[in-house]
Amino acid sequence: MQVIAILFLLLSTSVYSKETISLTLVSQIDGGHAFYHELLYEALTAQGHDVEISILDEHTPQKRAIKMVSSGALTLTWLLPTSERDAKFVSVGVPITNGLIGKRIMLIPPELQAKFSKINNIDELRASGLIGGMGINWFDVEVWESNDLAVYREDGEWRTLYQKLTVDGDVNYFPRGLNEVMNEAKLNPHLAIENHLLLQYERDFYFYISPKYADLQPLLYDALLKARENGMIERLVQKHWGDALQEVNESQRTVIELSLPSQPSQKQ
Repeated sequence: MQVIAILFLLLSTSVYSKETISLTLVSQIDGGHAFYHELLYEALTAQGHDVEISILDEHTPQKRAIKMVSSGALTLTWLLPTSERDAKFVSVGVPITNGLIGKRIMLIPPELQAKFSKINNIDELRASGLIGGMGINWFDVEVWESNDLAVYREDGEWRTLYQKLTVDGDVNYFPRGLNEVMNEAKLNPHLAIENHLLLQYERDFYFYISPKYADLQPLLYDALLKARENGMIERLVQKHWGDALQEVNESQRTVIELSLPSQPSQKQ
């Protein structure tokens, strides 16, 4: 009887010590959140945690999402790492897109393809006078400026850039991650995927946790590290973006390497 009681106690302890993790996350009108939500759920449940994900009913622009992470209204979000973000939020510290977000392919007005097809290096891109659009507080702004490339900064919702791209106006192209560009092109049929170049820099998205939920960091770090090691991240990358990656044909593109800013980022 004593052995049975001990076994029952151990089983009971195991059941009740299993941690339920509740996450409040953004939704995005174009479905861009799906990979990140599934990665969090799969990585944590694989480590034996019960996971409850609450999703905001409305589309949340990135600028607002960052403020909500600061206040604790959101548990976390995914961002390119900067020293300011590392200081303001709690970084999980595991890259989550296999570097795809740092490989940029451009959305353009179709009429500009002939001009882009003549560009084969960064000097020619600079000399073209073409202006890239991006969100006002994006790390990409610093990357483009540090490479002496012209930038148009969009305040507020960055998705308004889709309607602002023109042949000879204030903004001519919109650099998107290799994992993003195909879906966004389908949602914006008036634009084309530039078919010649790949602009590349060495950064990846990380999850950043609200300081209010800093205690989640060790659990998330362990779960995501294992997800990298056991192939889960690669499997989910292929599930969500595999077909798109084949279509954009990275291996056939002319790669332009972009250097990272030499000074610490000031982006919020």
